[in-house]
Amino acid sequence: MRRSFKIFWLFLFILSLFALPALGRLGAWQEDGVSLVRHSPESGPVPTASLPPARTDSPEAAPVVAGYYPWYARLDGYLPGDLPAGQLTHLCYAFAGVDGQGLVQLENPKEDLASFAGFRGLREEFPHLMTLLSVGGWDGSRNFSLAARDEEHRRAFAQSAAALMEEQGFDGLDLDWEFPVAGGKEGTLHHPEDGENYVRLLRAVRDELDARGELAGRRYLLTAAVSPGESFLQNVPLQELSGPVDYLFLMGYDQNGPWSSRTGMNAPLAAGDGSGIGAAVEAYLSAGVPPEKLVLGVPFYGYFYRLEGTGPGQVGMEFSSAESVGYDAIASRFLGTGERGFDLMGQVPWISGPGWFLSYDDPSSIAAKGRYAREKGLGGAGAWELSQDREGRLLGALRTGIGAGKPE
Repeated sequence: MRRSFKIFWLFLFILSLFALPALGRLGAWQEDGVSLVRHSPESGPVPTASLPPARTDSPEAAPVVAGYYPWYARLDGYLPGDLPAGQLTHLCYAFAGVDGQGLVQLENPKEDLASFAGFRGLREEFPHLMTLLSVGGWDGSRNFSLAARDEEHRRAFAQSAAALMEEQGFDGLDLDWEFPVAGGKEGTLHHPEDGENYVRLLRAVRDELDARGELAGRRYLLTAAVSPGESFLQNVPLQELSGPVDYLFLMGYDQNGPWSSRTGMNAPLAAGDGSGIGAAVEAYLSAGVPPEKLVLGVPFYGYFYRLEGTGPGQVGMEFSSAESVGYDAIASRFLGTGERGFDLMGQVPWISGPGWFLSYDDPSSIAAKGRYAREKGLGGAGAWELSQDREGRLLGALRTGIGAGKPE
């Protein structure tokens, strides 16, 4: 009996030798049950989420029907399980950020990690769905210039981004640098070589994804969100930018907004001054971007302008303030009020009332954008962002326009 007791304690001692290092690693990555995900190349192995089987999907399937899910949608009660994942081919999570060392980090870890688990659930439920982790965005692009400035920083960024992507079970990465060389949120770092460095950064990420994909027996996707703005078109070599990526998601919106001097349409296909989303598409195609790599982004929101006077609004008026309004809010608050009009050149609607003007997209204009993308031979279309169309009215119109069929 006493001998058995000694053997039992010897067994526990040996077991602890194996268990303690594992517990130490777990403690280094978790605090109050939340992973503190900040990867560096020196971090070594990281705990891996419970992942569905590896994919070998080809990115050539068309048409793309993509959508973004922003981290803050969870705070408003819209969870990944509420997403119309069966109607999408690609689902992007927005956003991870870039820290002061040029490494990818989670900026809202508690919400992010909870939503990542939901994305993995969707991935299991909908085998066709490809999920991507988006890095940057308007609020998260401050340090992109730092991450892209030299080979060492580019390699470190690529390794940190790919490690986080793999750990959390995504099918790829989506980079959203707003913006190289000039523009973006106040405080965003810039350098004259940002445009060329963006191409180098994407190549570094592509190389890292390919290396990891070879080990995993699969192919990881790489996409980039790109601007229709003149500054971006001039500062970034567009054809070279398209080389390392599977798709370029063209942000086909924000032609006018709160930053403008006068009221204007958010996402017109064409405008009297020669601008518009169609002109941006033509610029990308003329620069040598393959049409099948270009995905047209459409807005599930509009801009509400408060005017200086009390008369009915129209394009070209001075305004005192403006704000973004999602389509669901537009449908519940503004449809059936004021005067509705339709811009035939831009193929977009508007509504005006005493002292206000609203530029927005509805199912008819979204379908028109989908048809335009199909007629131009583009890779597909995608939306910013899905929590603004929870009943799927715009997404259904987009699918119909792009030729993906009506929602099931």
